[in-house]
Amino acid sequence: MRRQYDSEENPLAGVITGILFLYIFYLIVEFLTNRANFWKWLIYGLLIIVFVVSGISGWNRWRKNKAKKRFEKLTDEIRSTGQEEYIINFINRFGLEGRSGNGWSFRNHFFDWHRIDDLEQVLTEKNIHLRSNEKHRDIYNLLRYYIQQKEKKLTRESIKKDPQKFASLTGVELEKLIYRLFIAMGYSVEWIGKSGDQGGDLVANKNGERLLIQAKCYRDWSTGNAAVQQVVAAMKYYDCNKAMVITTSYFTPEAITLAKSNSTELISKERLQKMLLDYLGESWS
Repeated sequence: MRRQYDSEENPLAGVITGILFLYIFYLIVEFLTNRANFWKWLIYGLLIIVFVVSGISGWNRWRKNKAKKRFEKLTDEIRSTGQEEYIINFINRFGLEGRSGNGWSFRNHFFDWHRIDDLEQVLTEKNIHLRSNEKHRDIYNLLRYYIQQKEKKLTRESIKKDPQKFASLTGVELEKLIYRLFIAMGYSVEWIGKSGDQGGDLVANKNGERLLIQAKCYRDWSTGNAAVQQVVAAMKYYDCNKAMVITTSYFTPEAITLAKSNSTELISKERLQKMLLDYLGESWS
């Protein structure tokens, strides 16, 4: 079974433990045979321990500061080469694949070992200077950092309790809201809704289900056939086995009929309101 190493080991720890054990053993012998030497070496020993502990503490602070600066340099390198978005998409796309077997995990994310190898190879090919030896592997720290950033953001955005209005949302803001919703529902979510998308805004993965989601931010008009046609046509492009259209309004009868014949799930405003309240604790109107 493969293992990850989260931090660098202290090479002096074993040596210091051994010396301390011998010192205590020596004091016991001196206490039983020569009390004068016992008190002398006890005082010497305490002074040495204070000196050594201070030195080790200072050395550890130096190592941590050095590691922090190196990691900051690494993340700057990733941003400057445009790979930050790639890592974030990787986390959203493959974050739940490792649940069924062995893999690397952090918080609620699970990755197959081979996926991590693939990510490391891609970043290396993009001239990102990663340490890849198993004891000091940068890829783990990078994943941990970006997952932590993602979860903090989701936590901040998910604790809004004041009633909010769909009418205040743009299309992109609705997509981000649905992104948070499906994360809370236990999905691994990839946001694809940018200019030039092929008829889908998000892809959600869970338990072998790959769901293509089309979001429609409408206020005063209904959601019709076109939205259903777009998401159904895009399923193959995004390699999805299910489709869903979510709207802040309601669906026309024609859209409902077309969705039934194409196994597409429709989420109207009323149902979306309930889902947001149940999973995010947010009230929307």
